[in-house]
Amino acid sequence: MLKQGIYENIISERTEQEIQELELQSLACKRDVMDHAEASKILAEYLAQVLRQRLDTVTEVQGRVAMVNRILADYGLDSEDRIVDDTNLLTEVMTKQKALLQANSKSATVRPESGFRVSNLFTGGNSTLSLGEEIRREIASADEIYFIVSFLKVSGLRLLLDDLRAFCEREGTRLRIITTTYCGVTEAKAMQQLSELPHTDIRISYQTQLERLHAKAYIFVRNSGMHTAYIGSSNLSKSAQTDGLEWNMRVTSVENPHIIKTALATFDLYWNSPNFEDFRLGGIEKFQDELHRNRVQVKAEGTLFPQYALFPHQKRILDKLKVEREERHNYRNLIVAATGTGKTVISAFDYLAFRQQCQAEHRSSRILFTAHREEILKQSLFTYRSVLQDANFGTLWVGDYKPQSEKDYEALFVSISMLNSRFDALFAELSPDFYDYIVIDEAHHSQADSYRKIFEHFQPKLLVGLTATPERMDGKDLRPDFGGRISAEIRLPQALQAGLLTPFQYLCVADDTDLSDESLWSGQKYVIDRLADRLCSSHRTQQIVGALHRYLADEYTCRALCFCVNKRHADFMAQELKKHGFLAASLTSDSSVQERKQLAKNLRAGELHYLCVVDIFNEGVDIPEVDTVLFLRPTESLTIFLQQLGRGLRLSPGKTELTVLDFVAQANQKYDFAGKFRALSLKPEKNVVEQIKNGFAFLPMGCSIVMEKVARQHILDNIQNAIYNKKRLIKEINSYLSLPSLRDFLENNGQDIRLIYANGRCWSSLKRDAGRICYENNAVTQCLAKNLGNLLHYNTASFLHFVEDFLLGAQDYCEPDWQGYATMLYYALYGVPLRKLPFSCVSLYEALEQVHRKEYACFKEEMLEVVDYLLSRLEITTAPLGEDVLPGVELYGCYTRSDVFSLVGKQTVNQTMQGQVAGVFELKDEVKATLLFVTLNKSDKDFSPSTQYDDYIINKDYFHWQSQNTDRHNNRGGKVYTLQPQNRNKIILFVREEKRDGFGNTLPFHCFGLVDYVSSHGDSPMNITWKLREPVMARFLKVV
Repeated sequence: MLKQGIYENIISERTEQEIQELELQSLACKRDVMDHAEASKILAEYLAQVLRQRLDTVTEVQGRVAMVNRILADYGLDSEDRIVDDTNLLTEVMTKQKALLQANSKSATVRPESGFRVSNLFTGGNSTLSLGEEIRREIASADEIYFIVSFLKVSGLRLLLDDLRAFCEREGTRLRIITTTYCGVTEAKAMQQLSELPHTDIRISYQTQLERLHAKAYIFVRNSGMHTAYIGSSNLSKSAQTDGLEWNMRVTSVENPHIIKTALATFDLYWNSPNFEDFRLGGIEKFQDELHRNRVQVKAEGTLFPQYALFPHQKRILDKLKVEREERHNYRNLIVAATGTGKTVISAFDYLAFRQQCQAEHRSSRILFTAHREEILKQSLFTYRSVLQDANFGTLWVGDYKPQSEKDYEALFVSISMLNSRFDALFAELSPDFYDYIVIDEAHHSQADSYRKIFEHFQPKLLVGLTATPERMDGKDLRPDFGGRISAEIRLPQALQAGLLTPFQYLCVADDTDLSDESLWSGQKYVIDRLADRLCSSHRTQQIVGALHRYLADEYTCRALCFCVNKRHADFMAQELKKHGFLAASLTSDSSVQERKQLAKNLRAGELHYLCVVDIFNEGVDIPEVDTVLFLRPTESLTIFLQQLGRGLRLSPGKTELTVLDFVAQANQKYDFAGKFRALSLKPEKNVVEQIKNGFAFLPMGCSIVMEKVARQHILDNIQNAIYNKKRLIKEINSYLSLPSLRDFLENNGQDIRLIYANGRCWSSLKRDAGRICYENNAVTQCLAKNLGNLLHYNTASFLHFVEDFLLGAQDYCEPDWQGYATMLYYALYGVPLRKLPFSCVSLYEALEQVHRKEYACFKEEMLEVVDYLLSRLEITTAPLGEDVLPGVELYGCYTRSDVFSLVGKQTVNQTMQGQVAGVFELKDEVKATLLFVTLNKSDKDFSPSTQYDDYIINKDYFHWQSQNTDRHNNRGGKVYTLQPQNRNKIILFVREEKRDGFGNTLPFHCFGLVDYVSSHGDSPMNITWKLREPVMARFLKVV
């Protein structure tokens, strides 16, 4: 009988009867839809369970085999699957010579005592089986071995070295090992001995400030598919392999195929990550140097320049800069990124591309790099030399450093004070275009008089500003100097995921202060003085102090920044904290420069533990040692909130996380809690309410958000009241005296454009429902209102300009060359072939011309606004694959299947694609190509353990794909792929992350372009590795 508790069970007839009985007893039984991606596995496991119970009732093996064969026959399954030997299992396929030798020597292949089918747990100490001995047996029977361990020691290696040597000397074997120098534990002799083995490759992470490799896994791959893996707590040391109380789970590909698949895929991701270096590059000498440096924590000396690899978030910035210049023709670019996320690296790679282009065109590429401190200039020059791999590049002009020759001025890294002191005598005499590329570091200083001469005199081909804090305390706007906009920003979650910042533990603490009173609010923010009146409360201080005692590891030794609402609040909090025995002080704009420096120094040295500030620490102050942030006020500006949080996220020796205490009061209903949590998530489109209720599953690695019960309720109540449903949107529209543009409305309300177009509405229909515009409600307007949201996914400038030109009256869309684009636009606007339109049209062009009719002018205007908005937010440049590859389709372009088939002529206005298009589609007419449409997360939920690594990106150049179940190496379906290099088949990959976005829209695919066959294994389905001809889009890359 079912007990009260949690289940995930198939509902059989017996279970259904029990459910009905329980419901008669006033118990509730909850049901949930079976996940489509997991259904096959769930049903197969249920069938296996039922069948096993039935087979156990049959005493003879032959009878059990006969029952299985009857089931296979009754359900028409392939006769090849019928069991023909009712006594034996196949245990090995070997050469006749090996069989002869084994027979004469009366020996047998060494096999694990555990076999290859059943998983089991090793618990060390008095376990029945010895872990070390079982691993030796695994080595003897494996074809490939993958080890990933935090450290390697001679004491553990010598137990396995002879077995590994014998393995590596066999033909066709491969040993791969991933390890690290973390904590300086790995021993050089162990590395040396392993590196000398044949068929052995080692990857090692020297990035111990970024990497925290604690994984311990031993994976044994066999050509037969009978893979095994040991995953647990044992490194390669003697105690871990023998008498240590270590727990290790042994899993098999028979019982746990999804775990083996995940282990292999993750190993593959690590192996191909630039953070894990080929041991052979530096050999044992580099290893010993890095080991010593890690043990004693000394800085690397000398002129060895590291080879930088771009992180995905940095590559996205460079992609955005390319769009900004090529599409918007803006060559004065402001880059906003948190301190520590690699702004200088980005500018160095940008300059590298610029210099290479200039060299190709035989033009100069003179660079001026300005900053206000000597240490920044030194580090920046070192970074540029590393990226350019040129030890002689650039000259410093700061302090005791100065140019020595005429050539030195062509790549000058100069302090702003030196530039000003020599401006009239030197720089003003240079021609305005002398420097081709100018970088202004810490660009938030650019409004100061000392920087204005650069803007007024020089006219470089490219001007780049770098800052973490675009908002200045004096309110001056940086953007007019940089094309009126921020060209690119690094989102905090991506930088955290890359390990460039310290992970946070974000604690939402209940605060019983009532801040919901309308008298405290004006416009879009709180009234500062009134808010301070409410927050300067001794009762509230008691709650804050209680939280410090409750949540901080040591509240008397932390280094905390406390963000307050104004000077009075900062002074009040500092005094209150002092009363409770804490070392505290306030820092406001009234503080002198000397006092500011001294307080920062005291906090850094641990002589001060709580520094209460207003906005002064938003801008340009860097104390990496800060390990605690207290939000003692609600912060309306998302930008300022992220800057304040960023003050504590800098990496610092010994700092493992940033603790954030956010005191959550009952806020005004216009206060935006949801925006803060979206800004911390890797997937901001996911439902915030669901994450608050069920846990934040999409935070960067190592980060967490925990909410006290009352704080959670305050936040949920606020978000529910602030939800932008249709009623709220209409209310916001009517709050404007004159109608805003779509762009202004979205920016003022901080909303995603998809919100406007959710549930079949559009901007025009919302304005109509708000009573601000009028149009006739007929078949055409209903179609347009319902379908305009179909335009939102397009990211190819060529198509967006085609739509723009069409709306502005150009007639090019009637020409045959634009047939594909015209058809694509038609289906975006109307969704059905001509014969199914709810109004009469005889041609594609007549249907499109409806938009130009006077009575539909509001929709035409809206389409122009949407196109302008999409053009302003392009993140990557796309390029045609070529008419001989796939007409109209562009690399990195975003398309639905309908879009692709419209472009290649398989879908016309008279005929849509018939039936359901599978993940593989073969074009057999003029364009002969195989199209692969891949969804990475196949689950209807956020996670599918059994399909998670069916398809995945290995690195920027390689993609793992699982074919359809019918494909085998020896049939036609499989040979389309395996013979692709010889037959020169065109195979084009389209990828999306999930089926739907957070607004319920079906997601389109991004075109990854042409791929080439590399290797494959397995049958029905086949697991294939493709090499992409162009790198994967940075947005799809994960940091390893």
